[in-house]
Amino acid sequence: MEKKIRAVLLTTAGVLTAMLFWSWKHRPPEAVLVRTAAAETQDIYNSVTIFGMVESAESTAVCPAENAVVNAVYAKAGDTVQKGDILCTLTDIGRSQTAADYWQTAQSVFAISGTVNTVTAEDAHALYAPMDGTVLTVPQAGESVSADMPCIQIANPGKLRVRAQSPELYVGELAVGQRANITFSAVDGTFHAGLTAIAPAAVKTFSLTNEDAEATVEVLLDLNGSTENLRPGYSATVKVFTDHRDDAAVVPYEAICQRGEQEFVFCVQDGHAVQCAVQTGYLLEDTVEIIDGLPTGVSVILSPPDELTDGDPVEVQT
Repeated sequence: MEKKIRAVLLTTAGVLTAMLFWSWKHRPPEAVLVRTAAAETQDIYNSVTIFGMVESAESTAVCPAENAVVNAVYAKAGDTVQKGDILCTLTDIGRSQTAADYWQTAQSVFAISGTVNTVTAEDAHALYAPMDGTVLTVPQAGESVSADMPCIQIANPGKLRVRAQSPELYVGELAVGQRANITFSAVDGTFHAGLTAIAPAAVKTFSLTNEDAEATVEVLLDLNGSTENLRPGYSATVKVFTDHRDDAAVVPYEAICQRGEQEFVFCVQDGHAVQCAVQTGYLLEDTVEIIDGLPTGVSVILSPPDELTDGDPVEVQT
């Protein structure tokens, strides 16, 4: 009798142990604690940043009638003058100016580029302001000036633009008509502009350190609105908007996972992680554009743990 009782107890213990083991083996996995954010829509813009300088969009350069030496100067760079104001007097030295004098003249001449109206003085002994405006450059007393080279430039301060240099890498993204935001070191606030011209050829700037020269392409941007506080020569940081998309789907960049070449996110559906393959677009400041693979409004898991797999139960942190 005692042996039978012992056998029953052992059998019962074995059955209970097997049941406990089976229950432990088939227990539901613990939910993974996760943080989430909702996929949203927003208007997004792609842009490139280039650098340049303010210049007058309307200016006139003056060449002397003859080779001459400057006697006296009555204005300096930055002065406001009116049409007809005398700027300097000259002594005619004829066409026998020496090579050294020509070199001195070339060193002093303002580097004029772009569309600048150039006039030749009628008076061989004086140079006058050809228009109302601001003096950009003027020779110094005792300096030699050449009939072939402008030595004075007057600009209209009310018509300003920005001349910027774009690395060749960005040129394919630029197009006339694109809008831009421009900031200046010397002036607070953001100014708006439109891209009006792109040079047909690139230029390489050579370095004194013998480093490889970078090819750049000049672009012009017309400033919109008031330019009262700007001056020619101010340095400019130009943000050109090259593309925009309305109502684009975006998610925080922490939601994007990658295995090999496949990009995906984990969505939360009915308390479980669901792996969704996605195609990403622009990388923005703190979000990523989703071109395909994700409906808006769903919750995506941020910084999912490496061991998280498709179908795992999750618990969202509150």
